[in-house]
Amino acid sequence: MKKRDVILFLLILAAVITAVFLYFYLRRFSMHHESEKEQPGGRLHALPETGAEIIAAYGVTGAGMSERELELDFLETDLVVDEVYVSAGDVVEAGTAVLRITDSSLREAVRELERALMDASLACRQGVTDYETGLLEAENTRRKSLIAAESAQTVYEDTIAKAELQVQKAQQELQEAQELADEYTAALESDYYAVEYGVEEKKAAYEKNMALFFEKLDDYGYELDDDEDEDPNTFRIVKADGRAGQDTDGEATVLELLKSEYQENKEEYDQAVKDSEAATEKARAGMDEAADTLQLKQLALQEALIALEKTKTQAQSEYDISVITGEEAQSVYETECRNLQEAQNRLEDAKEEAQEQYDRFMETIGDGCIYTEREGTILMVQAAEHGNLAVDGVLMAYSDTSQMRITASVDQSEIASIVIGEEAAIVAEDYDVCTGTVREINPIADSSGRASVSYRVILELTDTAELPANLTATVYFGITGTEYEQLMQEWTKEGDRAPYGRENGEGGQREE
Repeated sequence: MKKRDVILFLLILAAVITAVFLYFYLRRFSMHHESEKEQPGGRLHALPETGAEIIAAYGVTGAGMSERELELDFLETDLVVDEVYVSAGDVVEAGTAVLRITDSSLREAVRELERALMDASLACRQGVTDYETGLLEAENTRRKSLIAAESAQTVYEDTIAKAELQVQKAQQELQEAQELADEYTAALESDYYAVEYGVEEKKAAYEKNMALFFEKLDDYGYELDDDEDEDPNTFRIVKADGRAGQDTDGEATVLELLKSEYQENKEEYDQAVKDSEAATEKARAGMDEAADTLQLKQLALQEALIALEKTKTQAQSEYDISVITGEEAQSVYETECRNLQEAQNRLEDAKEEAQEQYDRFMETIGDGCIYTEREGTILMVQAAEHGNLAVDGVLMAYSDTSQMRITASVDQSEIASIVIGEEAAIVAEDYDVCTGTVREINPIADSSGRASVSYRVILELTDTAELPANLTATVYFGITGTEYEQLMQEWTKEGDRAPYGRENGEGGQREE
């Protein structure tokens, strides 16, 4: 079994033992509390000072839990754990090494943060240059605005002239598109490509030579033997009577030459037909494209004419704006200066943040190790050797005697009166009364199969120096420790026994 599996098993076992212990302990207190409710003293009513309602419950003290969180989520480098030095159940002092990451991942993380800091520093330096340049540009813009106001009339006239040029350009492009469409139409109507590739001439040559071949074939007394082959190019020339003999007169040779020539003419003719058809098809596509282009150019001309009218209106508006802008140039300049300053401030903030992240990393794990911040017993460690360390969230938790807690069992009929943040008096025999604050309220299932009949209320104690862990104490909700002491003193002076007094650990109720 791997060490990581052993640690996980021990954690689960410890959690189960703790849960069982708390269950039976709290169930005993719940039963005790149930029996006590039948007697006077389960609740005090109508305090003379405040009229508050006090709920009594039993609980057990225990050390609080302190969590160690890593806040290095800005880090992109994976931190690989080299070795984990502690495990659940270990008692540690403050400054005890918890784990160590590998030297390679430490170097890579430091390089990443150093690069980020360098980039932020360079950006900040560049920002100073940009800031100064921006000021110059802002001043230049201010001056341009003043000049634009002075030359607004000239700009107005130039703008309209440019729009008129666009109309003329659109008219020229429309004319060119029309001429191209006419050329394609004329070529298709005149069968231009068939003439261009000589389709008819090559067809005539092919048919002439083929006729000559078959004429000579008959004259010489030969015929074509297909030899059960459908390809005419492979037909053999043989004697008509099927007899084989020597070609004494060279007739077969002549026939082979004629055959080869007419077949070559056939190939040239077929290729000419293909080329003519391809060119014609391309021309049809070109004609369609030219027609589409012609429509687009017609639309472009219309748009240019419309744009001309709009430009005249817009030019007048821009003329008015130029005049107003010249009047507001100083105000715009001051605003731009403020924006430049804010941008520079952001760069400086980014540099400071990069420095803070670098310092935080070095403080947390600069030497490759993470250490405990205080003494206590380790409850869990979220790290495994040779695994990646989670750079955000809880890394470990350990008991913290400086944050003592008490867990009390409260009946469901009374739980509605208790709220998170409420204070309560904690009374334990032979110890001073102290005050606790409600931090959690959780239901406890009843083993008899009924619905939840009690709740586990966890309080954080204000004064913990005198209270040890695993101590049974009484919790009085709705009253602080100081108020409880005052109430006990008043009742003692009046001759009554103390409410929930420490002398016998039992509750009491003042008689009305």
